[in-house]
Amino acid sequence: MQAGMYLGKVLDTAISHNPKGLQEPASILYMHEHLLQASGGSWSDPPSQVVWDRLHCAVRDLFIESRGGHAVWGFKDPRTVFTLQGWLDVLPDIRPVGIFRHPYEVAASLRKRNGFELEKGLSLWALYNRKLLKWRDRLGFPIIPFTADHALMKQKLAALMGQLGLEPADETDFFNPSLLSTCGETPPLPADVLEVLENLQSRAL
Repeated sequence: MQAGMYLGKVLDTAISHNPKGLQEPASILYMHEHLLQASGGSWSDPPSQVVWDRLHCAVRDLFIESRGGHAVWGFKDPRTVFTLQGWLDVLPDIRPVGIFRHPYEVAASLRKRNGFELEKGLSLWALYNRKLLKWRDRLGFPIIPFTADHALMKQKLAALMGQLGLEPADETDFFNPSLLSTCGETPPLPADVLEVLENLQSRAL
């Protein structure tokens, strides 16, 4: 957003597990979740197949129409890895970007926020990131790792914005490593989860 991408109104109110808010548009977050539920799942139990109906298409189309006055716009919602085909159907030139975090950090966050066992968190991480890999390999869009190293994070974000044709802001105060929580020492990752992580790392900017 600080580099010129229009995000519109997002959920930016601080919440207990996220002091800077979700930064997601409510209309898309709730539409995507309803879409997953209508397809027999949810964000925490993604369905094997997602079927868009007229309601979901209408919300999508209205959202796109509301962005008509902006040359560069976007939105963020992790559920998009399961719903992306419906966006590609009407926006074939869409330019996705991806970001991934270490599996244990995500699992620890889900345990703190949702009470999930670490094993469930790791399994969910793998489901989302296998989808991310599938789309990345099909469409060739850039992905970056999320890291607590401030200088490295700025470098990765600058590279990402360069690929999108955006001019990185000289200074950004949004990324704040002091807000990050880590999971400390962790056991080795399960082999299937480690394989996904290594594939992501091999494709990252």
